[in-house]
Amino acid sequence: MNQASVRAIPIMNGFEGQFRSLRKTAWEPVEVNGVAQLFDTEQAALLAAHEALLAHLTKDGVVGFTAERARLRMEAEKIFPKPGKMVEVVKR
Repeated sequence: MNQASVRAIPIMNGFEGQFRSLRKTAWEPVEVNGVAQLFDTEQAALLAAHEALLAHLTKDGVVGFTAERARLRMEAEKIFPKPGKMVEVVKR
């Protein structure tokens, strides 16, 4: 089973912060606008990786916001009725 974790990898002139989420096995670098960031210290890279992991988990819905999911579900149920539920057909 996957575990969420972070690490700092030494690179030529600094450290790269990386995180691994619960759903993926690959390590992902901390990125800003699609560009991997390079940090001066190992602690700064770890802190950025922790923040990126937290943002990733809340965005993906692992932690998620229940009010937002409830609203989206209600909208979907209007479009796609539950199986066995009668749908009124109106002839025009």
